[in-house]
Amino acid sequence: MSTYEKQMPIHRVRCDATGCNAEFEARYKFDRRYPELTRQEASRAGWDVPPPRGKGSRSKEDFCPEHRRR
Repeated sequence: MSTYEKQMPIHRVRCDATGCNAEFEARYKFDRRYPELTRQEASRAGWDVPPPRGKGSRSKEDFCPEHRRR
């Protein structure tokens, strides 16, 4: 019998402003596994992250606190 560790994707939020390399990674491992939890944490940290499509979102762009539009 062998053991293995399942590789889970790590989701990050990147700033879409031209020339900006800012990237947000959730603090906790559990939140990194799910894109919606990572986006919620980024929003709490001051990022301009619109809700998922179909829930009032008009843009897919994400912006760091320095480039936020709202």
